[in-house]
Amino acid sequence: MKHNLSFLSSILVAVSYLGFTLLSLLNFPTAYSPTRNWLSDLGSRQLNPDGAIFYNLGIGVAGISLLLFFLGLSTWLMTGNKKQNFMVYLTQVFGIMGALSMVMSAFFPINMEGIHSIWSASLYILIGTGFGFSVAALRYYPKFPKWMLMLGVVIALEDMLWGMVLNIYIMEWITVGLFLLYTLLLGIKTKQKALYI
Repeated sequence: MKHNLSFLSSILVAVSYLGFTLLSLLNFPTAYSPTRNWLSDLGSRQLNPDGAIFYNLGIGVAGISLLLFFLGLSTWLMTGNKKQNFMVYLTQVFGIMGALSMVMSAFFPINMEGIHSIWSASLYILIGTGFGFSVAALRYYPKFPKWMLMLGVVIALEDMLWGMVLNIYIMEWITVGLFLLYTLLLGIKTKQKALYI
């Protein structure tokens, strides 16, 4: 059941984020570009009066789905392996805190700049940390694909780095794309967990 929770919620994270982002983008009243706009600009009531509600709703739904995704990762716990179990628990703790930060960034959109920046930076740093611990936990499975562990390391570092830098438009777009990719891949691998035991 838990492997299905992570699998289904990983799909919901991507579909809700991308779907609501597209709805918001279609309502954006001026030109919008990854070279001069933050993704969060879509959630600004000043910049996007008719579309902000869609973006912020999508962030909220994606955050709640992400929380369920991290809860479902407990399926990767190994019997009798305290170190590995600790890594799974850390994955969940940091991931759930990151998911809650995502929800809070929807409640405090970019037009509330100071508090939005805090929640936005927190979500990237916390989710990046959670992804890093997921790699540490999954390396205990000898059959788990090494390419995905390497990808997880790159994405975790990039997520955390972005959370600390927060100053290049295009990097935010890349970071979110990689975040969605890793979430989906890990959801799929969790569904297929029996292959890696």
